[in-house]
Amino acid sequence: MIWKEMMDMIGFWYNKFIEWYFVQPIYGQILALVGIIAIIALSITLIYYVFKGIYYLLKGIGLGIFKLCEGFYNLVSGKYKSVVKSQNKSSQIETSNSEFMNTASYCTECGRKFSDKMLSQLYTNSIIFCANCGKEFKNEIRNSPILTH
Repeated sequence: MIWKEMMDMIGFWYNKFIEWYFVQPIYGQILALVGIIAIIALSITLIYYVFKGIYYLLKGIGLGIFKLCEGFYNLVSGKYKSVVKSQNKSSQIETSNSEFMNTASYCTECGRKFSDKMLSQLYTNSIIFCANCGKEFKNEIRNSPILTH
């Protein structure tokens, strides 16, 4: 019984809208149609991003629970693989950077001293640009930076 009343109500308002729509001039009908399409497109976009946000939220919660369980497992078993790997990488980078810092420290064009960030960039990518004059420096095989034009 309630479904029949709901369908009658929807049919009533649909007929009222159709009557109003046909009374409008042609440009009004076109604008109403464009407006309805825009509202439908925006509704679909809103629903998409709501579901996407819910997915990322649930994914983050699941990943957090996984990391928590993994941490408890490592605590109980005494394994700390992830911590050891990160410490080894950072110590390798520090020793490599300290060896490299002695080879180049000033721009040959303007004389400005390279920052630590620039030196680490030169070591990792073998290329930097001077922040003051813009000259390019490359780290070649012999580990001495040279100026290129």
